[in-house]
Amino acid sequence: MRQPGALSRTVLALLWLVLGAAMVAVSVWVGWTRGRVVLNGHPAAVVLVLLTALLGFVAVAWAVASLAIGDRLDREVDREGDDPERPVRRTRAQLERRARLRILLAVPALVLALLAVVLLGYSRPFAAQPDALAAMRTENGVRIVDRVTWYELVPSLEDARGTAVRPTTGLIFLPGARVDPRAYAPELRRVAEAGYLVVVLKEPFGFSIFDRDHAAKIIENHPEVGHWAVAGHSLGGTVAASFAEGDRRVEGLLLLASYPAARIERTDLRVTSVSGDRDGLVTPEDVDRSRANLPASTTYVVVPGASHASFASYGRQPGDGTPTADPAAVQEQVAGATVDLLKAITPEPK
Repeated sequence: MRQPGALSRTVLALLWLVLGAAMVAVSVWVGWTRGRVVLNGHPAAVVLVLLTALLGFVAVAWAVASLAIGDRLDREVDREGDDPERPVRRTRAQLERRARLRILLAVPALVLALLAVVLLGYSRPFAAQPDALAAMRTENGVRIVDRVTWYELVPSLEDARGTAVRPTTGLIFLPGARVDPRAYAPELRRVAEAGYLVVVLKEPFGFSIFDRDHAAKIIENHPEVGHWAVAGHSLGGTVAASFAEGDRRVEGLLLLASYPAARIERTDLRVTSVSGDRDGLVTPEDVDRSRANLPASTTYVVVPGASHASFASYGRQPGDGTPTADPAAVQEQVAGATVDLLKAITPEPK
């Protein structure tokens, strides 16, 4: 006759064996294929990879030990001074309480571990291509600053006397879901070269929805900047629109292959929508339907031959259309539309 709790312990051990192996496998997969991207992104992803791998090893070790000697450990009580040849045994009631407690603790832990595996696997980022990484260099009048949760592209500006001045208009950019923030460097560098501060956010696990007020930290960190616009690609644009609607410090909004989730009521917000006619994820029809949620004064720019992934340099994206536009031409148009928006919110010097 099996002792109480033996069946549930065996089932839990098998579940942890499988799930622990999956935790180790997904951590190794993400680290091996996207390690540099994760290390250069938001620290939450680094922590999740390390914790998932560590806890996966622990889970596998516990499962193996439980299957091998679990019955004896449940049955026998180790008390100091007892005769090792005559161990104290738990009663049936004690074994049943031990089994209930194990289930009570294990089920939530299993759910959390499964969520970690799913999140880690699904959030594996799209990596920035070599041309984007090359644009992330401090040179030609643009200084790259790598903060913990964002990048800054800072222009080198001087007044008529040759004195260095800090830009007073800035752009906060929210990347698309799972996209390496550095992938937007080619077009955003052009904006910085035009004299504007550009800040690219590193989002938790690559999703702006996990930190909707991230842009507020940038504004508070740069009190010298008096005029702000927020921009975003895809999901990043949707979050940027929500932020701009609720924060009056933001004067401009740029949407790249994106649209707001709800109607923008602000009439003083300058909005520019840039989209591609070959986009398979945010289609031209989606953009047309979103016009009702945007101010009547919104400027619309359609880039011929541009797909969803054309607005950054991270390669092809599943479900997207086939682009026909030259990437450099798309970058120029995006940068031009962005600079026009920033000029519009910058007062003329007295």
